[in-house]
Amino acid sequence: MNFKLGKLAAVSFIGLGYAQFAGADILQGTVTDGSGQSALEGALVTIDGLNRSTSTGRFGDYRFTGIPAGDYTVTVSYIGADPVSETVSLAQEATLDFRLGAESRYLDSVLVVGSAAAQAGAINQQRASDAIINVIDSDGLGNFPDTTVADSLARVPGISIENDQGEGRYVSIRGINTDLISASVNGVRTPSPEDRRGVLLDGVPSDLLDTIEVQKSLTPNIDADSIGGYINLKTISAFDRDGQFIRGKVETSYNEITEELSPKGTLTYSNVFGDRVGVAVSANYQDLNIQSHNNETGGPIPTDDYEQRFYDIDRQRIGLVFNLDFIATEDTELYLRALYNRYTDDEIRNKFEYRDLGEEGFTQDGNVYSLNFAEVDAELRQREEVRNIQTYSTGGQTLKDDWTFDYEVSYAYAEEDDSNNHDVAFRSDDVEGEGVLQFDLSDPQQPLISGPALDVLFDPSNYEMDAFEQEFTINEDTEWAGKFDVTRDSVFGGVPTVWKAGLKYRDREKVRDQNLNVYEPDGTIDFNLADYIRSASPISNWRLSNPMFNWPDAGLTAQLRGGATGLELNEDDTNFESLSGDYTINEKILAGFAMGTFDIDATTVVFGVRIENTDTESVGNVFAEEDDPTNVGTRSFSDNYTSVFPSLNVKHAFSDRLIARGAVYTSLVRPAFGEMRPTAAFNDDRDEIELGNPGLDPYEAYNFDLALEYYPTKLSVLSAGIFYKKIDNAIFAANFDIDEVPGTVDLSFLPDDIVAGLDEVSTFINVDDSYVAGIEFNYVQQLDFLPGLFDGLLVSGNLTLSESESTLPDGRDVPLLKQSDTVWNASIGYDKGPWDLRVSANYRGAYLDEVFGEDDDFGNIDRYTDDHLSIEASAKYEINDNFQVYAEGKNLGDEPEYYYHGNERRLSQYDEFGTSYVVGVRVTY
Repeated sequence: MNFKLGKLAAVSFIGLGYAQFAGADILQGTVTDGSGQSALEGALVTIDGLNRSTSTGRFGDYRFTGIPAGDYTVTVSYIGADPVSETVSLAQEATLDFRLGAESRYLDSVLVVGSAAAQAGAINQQRASDAIINVIDSDGLGNFPDTTVADSLARVPGISIENDQGEGRYVSIRGINTDLISASVNGVRTPSPEDRRGVLLDGVPSDLLDTIEVQKSLTPNIDADSIGGYINLKTISAFDRDGQFIRGKVETSYNEITEELSPKGTLTYSNVFGDRVGVAVSANYQDLNIQSHNNETGGPIPTDDYEQRFYDIDRQRIGLVFNLDFIATEDTELYLRALYNRYTDDEIRNKFEYRDLGEEGFTQDGNVYSLNFAEVDAELRQREEVRNIQTYSTGGQTLKDDWTFDYEVSYAYAEEDDSNNHDVAFRSDDVEGEGVLQFDLSDPQQPLISGPALDVLFDPSNYEMDAFEQEFTINEDTEWAGKFDVTRDSVFGGVPTVWKAGLKYRDREKVRDQNLNVYEPDGTIDFNLADYIRSASPISNWRLSNPMFNWPDAGLTAQLRGGATGLELNEDDTNFESLSGDYTINEKILAGFAMGTFDIDATTVVFGVRIENTDTESVGNVFAEEDDPTNVGTRSFSDNYTSVFPSLNVKHAFSDRLIARGAVYTSLVRPAFGEMRPTAAFNDDRDEIELGNPGLDPYEAYNFDLALEYYPTKLSVLSAGIFYKKIDNAIFAANFDIDEVPGTVDLSFLPDDIVAGLDEVSTFINVDDSYVAGIEFNYVQQLDFLPGLFDGLLVSGNLTLSESESTLPDGRDVPLLKQSDTVWNASIGYDKGPWDLRVSANYRGAYLDEVFGEDDDFGNIDRYTDDHLSIEASAKYEINDNFQVYAEGKNLGDEPEYYYHGNERRLSQYDEFGTSYVVGVRVTY
């Protein structure tokens, strides 16, 4: 089906509803908490006797059209509060507002009695949804010791996080890695400052958000480029509450490794002026100091290299949200939403690298390797990585009888600026002789090094500079988008039906400008390591087995930037590093959808189709080591394809407490920018080439979900679900001998004589069919049936078991990258009176991190990330309605991160971050 036909089908689809119904009587209103100040989203509103029901929106609003004039009883149901019924006489139009939970009081962004309110808000939104979703509301974000959005999402069933320096950075949903997940802020797609599609979620502070939604089954009105799920970050709005709201939050954290205090503050203000204009502003600042202690090796045993790394990192987060809502007329609401986030990662990394260890041979006795050669590089990297993520959108909604028109224009921008970096390496004298160095791998996570070579290697005067580098690289990702949706309420064949159709256009540009200056000593000056250190003593609080040093010092080596006397520019390496990685990719997506939501007695059916046309234009450099920069070539590529995505979501209520869900839908994910880049880089002999593959097909997935939800008491849910995803065209990195290169790798852009001289090709390829299958369990319970003080207990837990498989070109079956077979979360809390206490645990099973293949001596040497258990706790105490003090603990089990080659006895990487503690105060008016 071409796109014009899809558009015509969408218009015709809506026209069916118009032909079936001509009435326009309207019943509308709002549902709030008992104070009338806080809107309740996800409340079910039912007109008794008419089989008409709906759920309240973000601002607690509901609306029925086409209701015959007469007298009705309307009932509102909200988990966590008793149902409320009111009568109304309807003639043309009526307004009926509800307040639920007379004893609940307003304190924070949502309902509001701490953890119990947070659970209620999330459960109600999940119950009301026509798709399979999970929700964390704003009070839930504040109830966990979370710095980032990624940390907060770790509470959601089926979600695990990938850490960076002890903080959550990337999110996996149901074992599907972050590159196969889409994310947005207020519905605006979030670009990525990296060369991938996966969105970094460690830069956005959770304090700026009101709600996080994770949609696991797609409906046609959602962009189809997601296999794992769709994450929507919703920022605050003045209409989330009534009147003025001010909240200030100040805290400090202490880490046992850094032994330093890190401040953080948030200020939020919102107000509604004249019942028509709502202004909400939130600002966040954090200055977090992190230290991590690391060791790693380049292979399954330390006969090539072994590294110790000390990271001293200062992370600053500055976030600003501004939302303006305007009720222009009785039927039209307009908005402006803006989010600005600046994340500065100022990192100093000292590396002590034992290199070429097997050059003169070695012997092995059990876990001990005796080496005959020793040489060390003492390296420093000072990197200030600045990331900006911005999203802006303006639009509105207009109601006309039983028609609703939604429209929006948006702009999103992400940038990663690595232009304030330098790297320097000093190399030691060689030490040769039988048994000069011993590696004891009895504890594979922390090898123990000994031997006579250490006397030389631990003396900085035995090191001379090898190289000095400066980087000036910028990644930019920009997207303009516009959309227009039309919705109509009707009765179709006696069935209450909502028809919806829309168009969306996205224009995205990805630009990478890579620049690196490489300097080497020219022999006129002696660059000795001893002149670039402040202390020859080891780091005092180092937690790993072998001594580690702050060699060299970042402040002393910074003076070499720009090329100091005695350094000369290595033009060949500079040209190669600065030209081989540059590319620009333009991606335009034109989409249309049509869908219907049918309320058939106790069953809700959402059926429709989405059509997306993708047009891609890209250009990148082709360059070889040691070549003249005037010979740089370019490679251009264009592609255009149209994809059709039917979907079906069904929800059936066996009773008020038992709901079943099912979903069948298709989706795709386009290749990552780094995978589809049209660049090619040769080695100096031109017999090896590394290139992107712009001809990659997108991932295509056929998705199936079944779930059952049971709500046994006033504030509880017990649910189970199964899912299966059949995935075509999964993408993996691969290396080939030239006579084995598959036909999907295009080398036709190269001259025949160049191709004839190639021996090895490194690129990315599509593989045959893959799958992911699993089962999810979720349990939330307020134990209010217990006597006395114990009725404030809250328990929750979820478990996801899954498996996946892909077949590589070499015939091996491997899991999908980043896919954990087991993920679970558990927590127990107490919420009563002034106390709100919680202890939680998050477990993520091991997963495949990177494919290295099979080795003749060691078998499987793929890199895996080991399982990880994080334990956290929080305690909050309300001094009065306006003041709250709190304390939190993170990583209370002092859990490290561990990576291994093939099996757990083969170290790849080991990191320790220590335990952190937080104290703070929150003031609310």
